[in-house]
Amino acid sequence: MQRLLLHALVVAGALLTGASPAAAAATSQGQPLLPSDLTTLEHRISEEPTNVVVLVWTALQCHNQAAFGAKDSPQLLKRARACLESAVRVQPSHTFARTLLGSAIVISAREPIWPGTRIRRVREGLAVMDAALRENPDDPDARFTRASNNLFLPDLFHRRETVQSDFAWLQERADRGEFAPDFRQYVYLYHGHAQKRWGNPTRARELWEAGLKVTPESTVADELRHELEGHSDLARISAK
Repeated sequence: MQRLLLHALVVAGALLTGASPAAAAATSQGQPLLPSDLTTLEHRISEEPTNVVVLVWTALQCHNQAAFGAKDSPQLLKRARACLESAVRVQPSHTFARTLLGSAIVISAREPIWPGTRIRRVREGLAVMDAALRENPDDPDARFTRASNNLFLPDLFHRRETVQSDFAWLQERADRGEFAPDFRQYVYLYHGHAQKRWGNPTRARELWEAGLKVTPESTVADELRHELEGHSDLARISAK
């Protein structure tokens, strides 16, 4: 089964204000041969209710739209969780499904009014992600989901060491060309932003420039150029 990936960034401002962070989707082994529109996917689920690939891909689309701040984000996240829970019942060892479920829980921390409830929900989602990756630390999509989700969390969650470890693991393999081109570029993009956030702008620029060379004409290449120019969504988020 092809691995799936969506990285949905949940920054402190998003947790507190409901702002829409930047998000991107790619797969470590290339795009799966499935549609992206929810109507078609829901029809597929009605015909194949135990098809894990379709369940996870549908969840990913819902998760993606919610991460971009769709008006019906709570409903989308609820649907994403339902699909992922169904997928995990069929395939309990599905690392990415479990990690994406944890990410959806973290994103849903935007919904409660009380800060304490938000914090508890973030911690719940983190626990789900960590448990999945403890059992299978070699899933690149799950690693990237956790790293990009955790990167912008407030320091009170103590996630920097985890993010550093995930990006180091991913970068080593991206440098060897192990992933699909878009996925490799997203590793360079977000690892570069992590380095910038940690006070290493020279290393950040090196990563962005290296990522740009992978496939100069891709959509991700445009995002890398924007980072190098200092006016991308990621740059605006980090300036807050």
